[in-house]
Amino acid sequence: MAGKIPNEVIDEIRSQTNIVDVVGQYVQLKKAGKNLFGVCPFHDEKTPSFSVSEEKQIFHCFSCGRGGNVFKFLMELEQISFPEALTKVADFAGVTLADSYKPTAVHRESSEVTQFKQLYQQANELFKHILTSTVAGQPALDYLHERQMTDALIETFSIGYLPDQSDLLLTFFQNKDIPYQVLRQSGLFIETQTGKLHDRFSGRVMFPIRNAQGEVIAFSGRVLTKQPDQPKYLNSPETVIFNKRKVLFNYDLAKQTIHQSKKVYLFEGFMDVIAAYSADVVNGVASMGTSLTTEQLNLLAQQAQELVVCYDGDQPGIEAMKRAINLLQQHTTLELSVVVLPGGVDPDEYVRQYGGPQFKETLQNGTETPIAFELRYLKQGLNLDNEKDQLDYVQQALEVVARVESPLAIEVYLKQVEADSGITLDTLKRQLQTVRVKHATQVPINQVGQPEAPPYFDDFQAPPLPPEETAGAFGDPRTIAPKRQPKRLTRIEHAEQEILHMLIHNEDVRLQLENNANFSFVHTPYQLLYELWRSFIAEGQPADIAGFTSYIPDDLQELVVQIDLLDLPEEANQEALNDCLAVIGQNSIQERLKEAKIALKEATKLGNHSEELRLTNEVIQLVSQMK
Repeated sequence: MAGKIPNEVIDEIRSQTNIVDVVGQYVQLKKAGKNLFGVCPFHDEKTPSFSVSEEKQIFHCFSCGRGGNVFKFLMELEQISFPEALTKVADFAGVTLADSYKPTAVHRESSEVTQFKQLYQQANELFKHILTSTVAGQPALDYLHERQMTDALIETFSIGYLPDQSDLLLTFFQNKDIPYQVLRQSGLFIETQTGKLHDRFSGRVMFPIRNAQGEVIAFSGRVLTKQPDQPKYLNSPETVIFNKRKVLFNYDLAKQTIHQSKKVYLFEGFMDVIAAYSADVVNGVASMGTSLTTEQLNLLAQQAQELVVCYDGDQPGIEAMKRAINLLQQHTTLELSVVVLPGGVDPDEYVRQYGGPQFKETLQNGTETPIAFELRYLKQGLNLDNEKDQLDYVQQALEVVARVESPLAIEVYLKQVEADSGITLDTLKRQLQTVRVKHATQVPINQVGQPEAPPYFDDFQAPPLPPEETAGAFGDPRTIAPKRQPKRLTRIEHAEQEILHMLIHNEDVRLQLENNANFSFVHTPYQLLYELWRSFIAEGQPADIAGFTSYIPDDLQELVVQIDLLDLPEEANQEALNDCLAVIGQNSIQERLKEAKIALKEATKLGNHSEELRLTNEVIQLVSQMK
């Protein structure tokens, strides 16, 4: 056991360590005001609520409530003791810690977990030995060499081989007197109805699956000779040390480069990851033979800002990429892009055909946005000269474009749909408006019967009602709802709320805004309220706030009530309206410039040269206006 550690030793280590540097190894942090924020590593979340104060050298999560100093962070995250955390921080800071203060080995894991890890490590060593040093392993070694896998690459990924020979692995462990029940529960063997055990992976090239610490916790075996009744790849079943939803192949080797580059490549298979590694793309990972999971995304979001999906280029790969994109787009902290390799090949085939440098260049220069990919995906198998196919494509394309917030990006994508379908841009814009209103008024109901927020509300917090304590669900005054902290509104949000208040209470304001072709709200929820109010009135409904709240999604009702209760004159003041419009107009130039730059990048990726030229001129004009 470590001796009592003097306070001066603890203070010295803490004073020479920046908590931001330590936490930054586990969490992707971004500056926001005085503090840095990121996705909390202690629980699942989409919106970053984990804060680190460099000034105070502490962390705090506003959602789960965890907080403390750098030692507490490591103790909570890695479930280690204070002496262990102190030792890790000292090593990180380059401070020499006396051996008397260092912890002795602490067996925190259960004996079962420890024993399973030892079994898998021993099995991995056996498989590697058979592959590289025995006659029985030569066919598998020849196969790997034919796949252009070098001995160095085989060693890096600890690849091995288990021949199809009368339960070789079982005999290996029985000779070590490993108990039957341990072998039975390890996942390395298949049990017959009579209780007899047989090697699970006979006749397969063995790829070890390692956790983030580099420990072997599972295997994936590839058949050397394809059999009709056998799967090509066979993965370990889940055990006490292996949960496939939480593990990514190659994460242990890739995590440092992911952290440094802030970028990660997601591939479909193990061979793709290894081929990419051979091409010097070392920050690639793959999910465990299943669809990508939220747990895996949270793991990547702790280190990366950008995720590039590069699945197989054939039809099943394209379909898998589409499913991955749908999940990834719900994870707002990761910037997403897509690479589809030409010719329908997978990354492994591409590297072998064209070489590593060409593959690396394609990954760097061949990215496209998820929206561009989806629009191209929708055209597959359709004859756009056929009226039905044309209408089907346009309707689905508009559903995709409706998720885009930037007006200029919308313009770029709609022009692409116009070019594909022949339907005029004005018609597409009108139809898109209908789709957006439909999205806002038809909110799906989740399993517990509560409305789910549309995806474009994720980054917006409606101003809360006054935080008075209220009675609980059954009117019991002892059941108090928690107070909510009011959100400080920006000057632009104040102006937007005032305009909406005038709009609701004065018909002339609506007419003025509708006649102003250049007007739009800055924030999407306010723009949607404006569109919904216009639709509400157009349907002949009376200008009644109670009726309107029933017309709109639940997620917007609190916001519209808050706006209606603003302490403003019921009669619209033209001077006040002009002032609010001026505030939004001043911001509009900056927003339009930002959006124009984004749209210019999209147009360049799409190869739309005329749109690229138009947007370049627009950027120049907006910069001049700002000056």
